[in-house]
Amino acid sequence: MSLAPLPELLEHARRNHYAVGYFESWDIYSLEAVVDAAEAERSPVIIGIGGLTSNHRWLRERGIALYGAAANALARRATVPTAVLFNEGDSFEETVSSLCAGYNAVMMVTQSLPWDRAVADTAALTAAAHALGVAVEGEVDGLPEMREGVLHSEGSELTDVEQAVEFVRQTGVDCLAVAAGSVHFVTGAYTPTIEVDLIREVAAAVDVQLVLHGGSGVPPDQIQAAIAAGIAKVNVGTRLKHVFGRGLQEALARDGGDPNLAYGSRLPGDVMACGASALTDEVRRYIQIFGSAGKAGRR
Repeated sequence: MSLAPLPELLEHARRNHYAVGYFESWDIYSLEAVVDAAEAERSPVIIGIGGLTSNHRWLRERGIALYGAAANALARRATVPTAVLFNEGDSFEETVSSLCAGYNAVMMVTQSLPWDRAVADTAALTAAAHALGVAVEGEVDGLPEMREGVLHSEGSELTDVEQAVEFVRQTGVDCLAVAAGSVHFVTGAYTPTIEVDLIREVAAAVDVQLVLHGGSGVPPDQIQAAIAAGIAKVNVGTRLKHVFGRGLQEALARDGGDPNLAYGSRLPGDVMACGASALTDEVRRYIQIFGSAGKAGRR
């Protein structure tokens, strides 16, 4: 099992009517917590880090290489099929820099680019990645964002089916993220409405698997409807940081005062491990929603 090609995971998911979760991480504790959840549920999984809310100078100087190596090592030791994704690189140059850093899948943000540039950059990325055996996730249009409780939708629109077909044809991507009503960074009471019919139309029109970003704010019934319509991969990030942070805060309130135990010991009283434990439970909940529990090994 261990390190598994992303297209293989998504093809199996679609054929068997479930979705594989990409659970975004930000440190070693969160990476391990995701793998622990997948192994507990016997689920295939996608691990990695993303650039959407990261310091890009740090990513380019250290982060991409450090986390690629760590995630790759964890994937190779995992007992369930595990892909490693560098998610939402902010440019062609940044995303290309991840190709030899331990990731076997990459994704570049293109929503702010003109159509011709988005197609050209993604096609160039795909050619470079495929030469190294790395899969590429593309995107057609982008998602709105929640910022301080307010929905910002400038620069975002729902995916056009004909554009999706043309994008896949010209770029050769392995899977496609669609804008179908989900929203990035949902932390409060806002509930998006997923355009299930649009997902179904795009799925019928393209020959690659579909991805739903912004999974944190989507209710379980809508996620499952999206999967039934054609989604094979769901991204979750914001919700995981919220749960980890809450678990960390609760543990800090009980902190006994010995920093050697409280920070990084992996012994009882390690507050980081408490946050990771809460994260593992939350990822297990999502895995059950996605229907991927018990699917590891059933290729």
